[in-house]
Amino acid sequence: MESIDDILAAVKAEYETKDKPKELQKPPQLKEEPVKPQPANFLQNHSANLPLAANAIPKLPRQKWQNEPISSSEDIVLAQIRAEFEEQERTEQLKKQQQLREEQLKQEQLRQKQREVFKNQAREWLKNLKPLSEEGLWFEEFADAYPSKLEAAIDYLQALRETKP
Repeated sequence: MESIDDILAAVKAEYETKDKPKELQKPPQLKEEPVKPQPANFLQNHSANLPLAANAIPKLPRQKWQNEPISSSEDIVLAQIRAEFEEQERTEQLKKQQQLREEQLKQEQLRQKQREVFKNQAREWLKNLKPLSEEGLWFEEFADAYPSKLEAAIDYLQALRETKP
């Protein structure tokens, strides 16, 4: 996805070309003065007097588009495009959040259904459990750590299911 600055720059460029099709835009012509021969030691004599920044980087002429202020109609168009872009991003974000909430709700509903299935299986298992059998005696001790025998049976059956291939 393009950044908003890239989109705005493209719209501005398109708007400017529509607004000024009079002539092809030519880069500004620089007038060059003929170079006068200097003595060989001229540079050595005068370079110490020049500031370092002036020697290092020459200033480039500003481009035409850099000097022209943006008109109010361009401001309005750019502001509208920016607002539309931001609204579209907000809409997409809200849509993603809604999808995430829906997915979480589905997951929770699935867990509840599975829990209900395990609850029914645990009830049936408890009905068939013989309290004086080896498994029944073991389960009595196991269930002491739970608030109810049903909860203990659910966990026990889930553990059995997870260990079976």
